[in-house]
Amino acid sequence: MNLLKSNDPAPSRLYYKINRLFYRLWFRLVLIIVFLVVSIFLSQKFLNKNIDLNAEIKFLSEESSAIYKGLTELSITRILVKGAQESLKKEIIILIENAATEGLSALKAQALREKIEDKRKVKKAFVKFSTDGFVIVNVIERKEAVVFFNNDMYEVLDSDGVILSIKQNYEGLSSFPLLVGKDAPTNINALLAIVNEIGSYQSEVLYYEWIGERRWDIHMKSELVFKLPENNLNEGLKVMCMFLRETDKLLKTVVSVDLRNIDKPIIRFRKAPPVEYLGKI
Repeated sequence: MNLLKSNDPAPSRLYYKINRLFYRLWFRLVLIIVFLVVSIFLSQKFLNKNIDLNAEIKFLSEESSAIYKGLTELSITRILVKGAQESLKKEIIILIENAATEGLSALKAQALREKIEDKRKVKKAFVKFSTDGFVIVNVIERKEAVVFFNNDMYEVLDSDGVILSIKQNYEGLSSFPLLVGKDAPTNINALLAIVNEIGSYQSEVLYYEWIGERRWDIHMKSELVFKLPENNLNEGLKVMCMFLRETDKLLKTVVSVDLRNIDKPIIRFRKAPPVEYLGKI
C-alpha cells in the first residue's frame, strides 16, 4: 500500500481525483441520468412556448427579400475601365450605367460581361464590382491589324479576321498591310508573319494578294510582283529580300520574279522600247 502511494504522481490534486472518477461505472451512469433529465426539461419548455412556425418562415422570407432587394438596387459610385482606348471606354461606361438602371448586382456580373464582349472591338472582358457601387472592368481590346479590300470597300480587321470598321477609301489606313483575294482574311496570321519577315521592305509593298486560296503574290509600289511559293515560303521570302537588296538598280526593268519553284526562279523583264522611240527622247 505504501509502495502504491509513493508511485502516485499527484495523489493530492483535485483534477487527478476527478479524472479517476471517470473510470468508475457508477459515476458515468450518474452523468447520463442528469443529461436525460435536463434534456426532457428543456424540450417541455420549448413546446410550451407555442411557436408559430408559419410566422417564422414568413419572417425569414421577408428578411431574404430585403437582402436581395438591397443587392439588386445598387447605385454606381465609380466606374473604372482598363485596357480600352478612350472611345471604347466611353461606350462601356454608358453600357454599365444603362445596366445599373435595371438593377446591378453580383448575380448579373456575367450578363454584364457578355454585353461588353458583344461589342465589336472587345475580345475579352472581366467584370468586378462591390456593394459600395465600385465597378472595375478589365478589357482586352481588338487591335487593327490589316485592311481587306472587299467589294470596293476597305474593311479594317484584327488578327482574328474580325471586322472592326468599314471605310469607303484607303485614306488614313496606309500604315496597315493591304490585303486582296478570295478568302484572304482566313490567312491573316500567315500574312502578318510575311510582313514581319520582310522587315524594312514592307514600306515598299503596295498590297498582298492571296492567289488560288493557296499562296501569296506581293505587289510592290514599283509595279514589281513577287510570286511566292505555296511551300518553302520562308525560303521564297529570303530570295525576295536578297533580290531587293542586290538588284536595286535593276528593279525598274523587272516586271516579276516567279519563285513558285524556288530552285528555278524566273525573272521577267520589261520589253525594251523600239529604237525609233528612243531616238525621240
